[in-house]
Amino acid sequence: MPNLCSKLLFVGYMWPGSTCVPRFNGLVELGLAVDVFDATPWSSVQNRLVNSIGQRAYCTPKVISMNKEILESARKSRPEVLWIEKGNWIFPSTLKELRRFSKYIVHYNTDDVFAPANYFWLHRLGIRYYDVFLTTNRWNVLELRSRYGVKVFRAGMGYDQATHKAFETTNHKRNDLVFIGHWEPHTEMYVQALIKSGADVKVWGHNWHKSRNHGFRQIRPLAYSEYVKVVSSAKIALCSLSRKNRNESTGRSFEIPAIGTMMLAEYTPEHDFIYGDGRGAVLFSNLSELSERAHYYLDNSTARAEVATAGHMISKEPGYSWAEHIRREWPIVERMLTQPGYTPITAEDVPFWADFRNGAPPPQAKKGSTATDG
Repeated sequence: MPNLCSKLLFVGYMWPGSTCVPRFNGLVELGLAVDVFDATPWSSVQNRLVNSIGQRAYCTPKVISMNKEILESARKSRPEVLWIEKGNWIFPSTLKELRRFSKYIVHYNTDDVFAPANYFWLHRLGIRYYDVFLTTNRWNVLELRSRYGVKVFRAGMGYDQATHKAFETTNHKRNDLVFIGHWEPHTEMYVQALIKSGADVKVWGHNWHKSRNHGFRQIRPLAYSEYVKVVSSAKIALCSLSRKNRNESTGRSFEIPAIGTMMLAEYTPEHDFIYGDGRGAVLFSNLSELSERAHYYLDNSTARAEVATAGHMISKEPGYSWAEHIRREWPIVERMLTQPGYTPITAEDVPFWADFRNGAPPPQAKKGSTATDG
């Protein structure tokens, strides 16, 4: 079946490591004609104060300039579909004007657009101008539909198949436990509990200067070029979920198994549905389980390797890469754009559970809905 909408203008952050890049590549691999507008400059101002103001108030010269530039780019490109990723800097008036140059406007977001800390207030003002909204956040599917009446469906969270694969080194698996992720109070408690239990944990991430433990305040982000190497070097990689984003799975949920390292992750029904506890990942529901399971698998290399291998196979076989998600999701986008009243059907929920696209939770598992803090 030929593509009904074959000419796109893709608006996203195109720096190395951005998840926009593999999704852009996925659209190109479908044979679509895709021009690109790199949104990186608006968020890369060198002055920290100006950058902070821009990310909160969207009133800096750079943001104003970017809005003018996207209009000019759309005027020249005249795309059938304007595909915008995390367009939190785009003015509603700009979206309205973009209608002159594009038949449809689609938005894609991997964050919680209702989380106060994400500063999506401007973005929310423009949601009514989008024809279709894709979000990896289950809660947002339900909220966007009820609050704005927008056509919305859930997209799968994934990994970059070109990047997230095993990185062999001469001293392979030299680290016991690694955690790569930003600071939140519960992530600090996880790391603290592991250290208290005697585990050797190496940590990288943003915002650890907010930690209550002064010893953690020197933790710094990991360079993207080192990410796969560090995860691959670990016997176990910890996967924590953001409370502020109401995450039930995250990019790390798929990146770590794809790289081939055993994942020790917070229990959620999503993690349990995808991997199963002890099959493709090891899940914990409280601090005691976290420490006990970390030490058990550190001491049992065979069991650890079996979990890592199973998780790696799961990440590949159903197709959890960004490109594979895009291949399944693009036809849904086309139908929602061109067929009035269309909503995703059960066959389109693959590789997840029934009614995944419409924001349904996974089948209830035996444990609670999320990991606790004690």
